[in-house]
Amino acid sequence: MQSTEKMLWEIRNEKNKAGVRWLILFILVPYLGYLLLTGRSIEIGQEHIFNWYYIGSLACFVGIVNSTVMLILRQALVKNFIHPSIKYLTMISDFLAVALVMIPTGGSESMFFVLNFVVLVSNGLRYGIRVSLAGTLVMNLFYIALISYQYYPEMQIPGIQKEILKLGGFWLVGIYTGYLALRFETLRGEVEHYQKLLAEALENKS
Repeated sequence: MQSTEKMLWEIRNEKNKAGVRWLILFILVPYLGYLLLTGRSIEIGQEHIFNWYYIGSLACFVGIVNSTVMLILRQALVKNFIHPSIKYLTMISDFLAVALVMIPTGGSESMFFVLNFVVLVSNGLRYGIRVSLAGTLVMNLFYIALISYQYYPEMQIPGIQKEILKLGGFWLVGIYTGYLALRFETLRGEVEHYQKLLAEALENKS
């Protein structure tokens, strides 16, 4: 069973992520609308799918995810339990949203590519090495799917070495982030252990 402190910490993390998600949504939707109206989008793939329905679907997806997360967090406070899968599901949703934003903004060359690292590092540092490695795997799969969609059906990828280096960079960042989180957890455990020993020593002395 989860400790109350850990549960509240995870709820606070997910609330913070939801707040950032709303902020980014309110910035990105007008920007995507501007690209559509001015014809400045750099859409990838053979089919032209970037339109107002695309923007609305993306906004609805993020809105539904955020609303669902807030409902789950509210119930978690009542039940005194939050399911461990919530952090994985929200992270996967964030990676999917980033991939969808990259489609009309240049694909593999999109300036929003860096958001993948933001999602990976923020989740990895919060939740540890398992989440970091899972996030790295998911991000790689989404990015490979994006490249496949971008260069389908010829699948002749210019600068494929650069793309391979990007995938390798994903893993380096993910593993290092997981290591830092693991190291931090170890140090925090040692500090808590010594605090407990000190408290017991002071109690016995008194």
